[in-house]
Amino acid sequence: MDIEKIVQVVGYVLKKNDGRLNYTKLIKLLYLADKESYKAINHSITGDRYVAMPNGPVLSRLYDLIKDRDSDAMSQCFWNGRFSRDGYDLILLSDKIPEGKLSRFEKKVLDDIEAKFHNNSFREMICFVHNPENCPEWHNPGNTSKIITEENILTSLGRTPQEISTILEESAVYKKEEELLDKLSSEI
Repeated sequence: MDIEKIVQVVGYVLKKNDGRLNYTKLIKLLYLADKESYKAINHSITGDRYVAMPNGPVLSRLYDLIKDRDSDAMSQCFWNGRFSRDGYDLILLSDKIPEGKLSRFEKKVLDDIEAKFHNNSFREMICFVHNPENCPEWHNPGNTSKIITEENILTSLGRTPQEISTILEESAVYKKEEELLDKLSSEI
């Protein structure tokens, strides 16, 4: 996951909510935005990993960042410079977070999901993602968490095993290209 991009995604959504939002609701919004992106272009917006937790699907690394326990200290520091927590709310510390890593398509997906659920409470969001008609890939893990794979999400969207295999192969090539480009740009 690209820490700069996730900061831009979260900042973008928080700006639409006066700089403050219940983090459970935020996580559900971003999960649904990622799922919508998979539906349209077979690729997520956030690049995060997903787990099933008792309150529904969760973006794993985002959750760790919010809880101030990311394994990468530099990423956590970068995050903490832009957001703080007040109880269960995530607060935007500056409205000057750039949006350059977000495509028009990604902003549209985020806009559509945020508008659709703008008036929903975090409890309503939990009920929505618990409904198997909305998120059949989520199964209650009890008092633990279980991985939700890209394959699980793509299957829930009706992709065939052959389509999923092709999508995952293309995704792996794209990720490798991004890593090489990042490495090259850091050497310049």
